[in-house]
Amino acid sequence: MFHAPISAALPRTRSAIAALSLTAGALLAGCAAPGAARHFDVDAFLRGSDTALPEVIGNADFLKATRASATQCATLLQSPTSGALEELPSAGLRPAWLLHPAGTPDKVWLIVSETGGERSCHGPLPADAMKTLAERAKGG
Repeated sequence: MFHAPISAALPRTRSAIAALSLTAGALLAGCAAPGAARHFDVDAFLRGSDTALPEVIGNADFLKATRASATQCATLLQSPTSGALEELPSAGLRPAWLLHPAGTPDKVWLIVSETGGERSCHGPLPADAMKTLAERAKGG
């Protein structure tokens, strides 16, 4: 039976440890990279006790996380059977509306006026949370 000296096995062990360290380091770096595992908690944000409608309309992360495609937004806004539009209090911000879709009373869409007159659609969002925000904005 042949036994290799320990010194002969050390380079292989060191190489394996180095490879594992590099792999683990790369994985950790990927997790720490900005946006790698980023998730915006829409429900928690909307239901926050200190959240206000102007903050919702002006929050870039929220708008990005909830934005519908241009095609989906156009379909929502152009269909006569989409539902009812409710104008939201301006609070010095760009105009915004809630679209209450027909047949889904628990969901709404936030419609926000963009620069140049275009509109973006965000949702579907929980109707009860958005109603609370709208009432707060109206002072109710």
